Amino acid sequence: MSVTEETATGTSLSPLSVFRLAAVMEACTWAGLLVGMFLKRVTHTTDLGVQVFGPIHGVAFLAFCLVTLVVAIDQGWSKGRTLVGLASSIPPFATIWFDRSAEKRGLLDDHWHSSETSPTARQRAVCWLLGHHRQALVLFVIALAVLTIVALLVGPPAG
Repeated sequence: MSVTEETATGTSLSPLSVFRLAAVMEACTWAGLLVGMFLKRVTHTTDLGVQVFGPIHGVAFLAFCLVTLVVAIDQGWSKGRTLVGLASSIPPFATIWFDRSAEKRGLLDDHWHSSETSPTARQRAVCWLLGHHRQALVLFVIALAVLTIVALLVGPPAG
């Protein structure tokens, strides 16, 4: 089974397209959260925006981090580049900057590199995920759920 198979919609899910989607999703939820924080703390009108976009942004943040790890493994990013990618999820809209920067530097291809014969177990694991879409989606949702539960137990960021 090829990891570059087309999806049911006819579009190929490349590292570039998956990473870009995660980066844009994370940035858009940041925007919603910032509007919510403005309404709550500056205009003192409502905290509904924070109540709605806080959890949505939290899940988008975690999803971006998971996608970053998978893409970093597949694309052979250094530990430093991977940390910068993960850190880009902290300042508002930095995921968009990192996405564009990584593409310009040739760090995001339109094809997956991982294969069954890749030299590392992590790359072979990514290959397995890419070849088993349903199982990968289930694992992704489980990972998001577990990480969200842990985040809820730890509590919201200070402030």
